Amino acid sequence: MIKVRMEVNMTRFLKPGWQLHALAAVVLILAGASTAHADIKIGVFGPMTGDAAGYGQSLRETVELVVKERNAAGALLGQKITVIYGDDAGKPEQAVSVAKRLTASDEVLIMLGSISSPASLAASQVAQQSETPQIVISGTAQRITTQGNKWVFRSAIPDTAFAADLVDFINEKFAGKKKVAFIYVNDDFGKGGFEGFKTRGQKYGLQIVAEERYARGDLDFTSQLSRIKASGADFMVDWSRYAEGALIIKQMKQMGIDMPYFGSDGQAHPKFRELAASAAEGAYYPTHFSVTAIGGNKVAQDFTAKIRAAYNKDPDFVHAQASTSSSTKRATRPCRRPWSSSKTVRKPTRDDAVVGVRIFVKAAFYSARSVDSKVACRRSGSAHRATSSRVRAACARSVTSLADVRESFSWQAKSA
Repeated sequence: MIKVRMEVNMTRFLKPGWQLHALAAVVLILAGASTAHADIKIGVFGPMTGDAAGYGQSLRETVELVVKERNAAGALLGQKITVIYGDDAGKPEQAVSVAKRLTASDEVLIMLGSISSPASLAASQVAQQSETPQIVISGTAQRITTQGNKWVFRSAIPDTAFAADLVDFINEKFAGKKKVAFIYVNDDFGKGGFEGFKTRGQKYGLQIVAEERYARGDLDFTSQLSRIKASGADFMVDWSRYAEGALIIKQMKQMGIDMPYFGSDGQAHPKFRELAASAAEGAYYPTHFSVTAIGGNKVAQDFTAKIRAAYNKDPDFVHAQASTSSSTKRATRPCRRPWSSSKTVRKPTRDDAVVGVRIFVKAAFYSARSVDSKVACRRSGSAHRATSSRVRAACARSVTSLADVRESFSWQAKSA
């Protein structure tokens, strides 16, 4: 059995789960107090099949749990939530098709998805064209919120921030190691991680001695790993999702490459440890959430208990990012008065949500403890506060059409 040793630094600002919380807030402000109106249709899409289906499963499990709980408690100020799901398999072209169906045929009022950055970016063009709000779950590419698309929200920590924190962590814990071998998937997710790491690494004099790319879906990494082995690197960084990450670390061990391994948040999903098995021993990677780090946070404790009761397993970071848990109740309060600024929107999407943590995990042995470090996790939330907007209208009426959404909101994305 692989146990994990968590090196934890708690941060209060970013709360994984605020995007569904924001979703509740966005819809709630439109819901009004009437109970005599049509259901609120929400589109949820992600990789429900394919090599990233573990992320999609976590997303769907949480949405189903939250919606069931919310509807049982009176829905959104009387309007029942109906969820329409879509499977993009993590592929950009499929995400476009799904987003078009959700917006044109299903006429959802808001879209929640996707998980991967390329799929999220592709779907964001449909969101812009159809003027349908899109809240990205775990897409971490910087470009998601810097492309000027005013209809897109994001909750995940951008790659640039995650990579910078990883550099800080490595400098603190492995100060003598300066030569880096970096392998990454050749898409927005991987490129963002590499650029963020390289930029931050200059602060500490880190030297990239090997830069290797691969295409998503590749299975054989021996060529890249052979060059890494010969590079003289002190450690390797692998910016991958869990499927490729598991293959890379297994092949790394099979080739006798003995150096510290650092992954991305993509490896934080339980599927990485499941697929990599014993090869995951000694790996470090960052994550947004872990049940071993929730401490005395009651909201996170309650959320964890609900996932365990419903699915007989611990929640992962995607569960956490997709959760509203008890925080949806708080989100209804501002909807009884006008929202006049982005600050008013941001507050209910942060307070009382599942605790946000930036964690570096070493798969070796279990000993959860706090790290006395202001460096490793200090930037959480600072650069990617809610990409929410000025809200112009009050909760004066119920949602009946997408036109109500367009009339009531002015979306202005913030740089992440």
